[in-house]
Order: sequence, then structure tokens, then C-alpha cells
Amino acid sequence: MKRALYWQCGSKQLKLDRTLIMGIVNVTPDSFSDGGKHNEVDAAIEWGCRLIQEGADILDVGGESTRPGAAEVSVEEELQRVIPVVKALASRGFVVSVDTSKALVMREALDAGASILNDVRSFEEEGALDVAANSSAGLVIMHMCGTPKTGFGQMNDDGYLEEIEDYLKRRQNALQTLGVSSDRICWDAGFGFGKTVRQNFGILANTQKFVQSGQPYLVGLSRKSSLGAVTGIDDPCERVSASVAGALLAAERGAQIVRVHDVKLTKQALDVLNAVNRICCGNSENVSV
Repeated sequence: MKRALYWQCGSKQLKLDRTLIMGIVNVTPDSFSDGGKHNEVDAAIEWGCRLIQEGADILDVGGESTRPGAAEVSVEEELQRVIPVVKALASRGFVVSVDTSKALVMREALDAGASILNDVRSFEEEGALDVAANSSAGLVIMHMCGTPKTGFGQMNDDGYLEEIEDYLKRRQNALQTLGVSSDRICWDAGFGFGKTVRQNFGILANTQKFVQSGQPYLVGLSRKSSLGAVTGIDDPCERVSASVAGALLAAERGAQIVRVHDVKLTKQALDVLNAVNRICCGNSENVSV
């Protein structure tokens, strides 16, 4: 199976010989699961440090919710929320990603030490593509049908996987045309962003299809509504077990990065998977059985 071996994120080369954990640091009052819990700067910094202690490899800092119907946040407000947190966490030597679609926020976050730009709109907003191309950061491009503000669209069941793949290839080509090397570009199929429950689980089941693109591949399904649809759990904060199971299934199918709220429990699950994989590969010296 063709798969990426590393992800180049500025001066940091992240090895992809195991599934990396991207811990979520939402500096927002209205995110669908943990809005308001860490929306003060000091609380967000403390939370990011805790996630690193629990096993996060990357911290993804976001200042604007992408839940359906979420209010737009001004550039000024997003900068006030995000930049102090990015600067404090990056100064500690952590690999920091900024979750934004705004060019100015991207630029300021890079200056503050961010190594990754994670854009759910795939650098389609004004100026974003140029900021991405003129940086050395790792870049996450994601497929989305519709928008959080206007409402997500609905994809047809016929050929939706190919439609997602074609979109990601187009956005990758747009970046590479501006000189971005392919080893900087990570794919995200956009679990939950304008897909039906069936399609979301089809994306998960077909993780290998996207991994075989040869690009680093990220899965972000933590606590999302499709997990609630199949478990009957309405409260996102109660979907921890389902989220860990989803992350484990993604990793087992080859996903190289999982974006999660629950770092500690996800790491425990991945540690078990890694132990099994080492046995299967005949490398059991670090596994007591």
C-alpha cells in the first residue's frame, strides 16, 4: 500500500510510523462539544499542556466554531483568542496547528510559532492560498459540502468517495502549482462536514482509499453527531467511547493522524493497537506477553 512516511511541517518532520494524536484546543464559547470550557487564554494554554502530558503529538488551536449554524467570528476576535495561545504553546516546543480559514490569522499564527495550518475550507478564502504557499508549514486540506454558516449540503451516494478524492486532488494541485511540496500536504475527507451518517461511516470504512493517495491522512470524527446517530447518545461529551472506537478503526485502516478531544483514552487504545502491530511485524522486544 502506497502511504506517506512523514509529514513536513516547517522545520519539524513528523514521522508517520505510528498514528499521531492531534489534540483539540478550542478557544471558543460555542464549539459543539467543549465550547466555553477553555475559551480563556490561560485555560486554553493549561489545557494544551495537559493534552501533551496525556500523549498528544500535535495541538490544534481553533478560535472559531465550525458547527452547523455557528456565528462568524471577526478577524480581530479570532486573533485575540488564538494568537496568545499559539505563541505560549509553541514557545514550549510543542507542535502547534492553527485551525482557521482566515489569511491574516494564518500569517499571525505562523509568526507566533505555528507549524501547521489546518483549514476546513482548504485555503479557498481570500489570501489563504498565498499565505500557505509562502510558508513552510504543514497544510491540512479538507472536503466540505456546504458551509457551517449557510448549512451543509448533501452529497449523492453515487460516487461520493471519488468526489471527495477529486476535490482534494484539485486543492493539492492548486498548492503545488504555487510551489508547495507534496510532503507538506495532509488530506482530510471531512467526516461530518456535509455528509449523511451512512456516508460518514463509508469514509471511515474506506480510510485506506485516502491513505493510498500517498499523502498524510487525518481523520477527525471525535464526538461528532454521526457517532450519536449510531449509539443513541445525544450529548457529545458522552460520546467518548464511540470516539475512541472510531479513532482506533481509522488507525487500524491506516490513518496517520487522528484529531481528538479525548487524548488520554485515545492514546491507551492506540498503544494496544501498536503492541499488536509490533507482534504481527515480528518486532516484539518491547511487548511483554
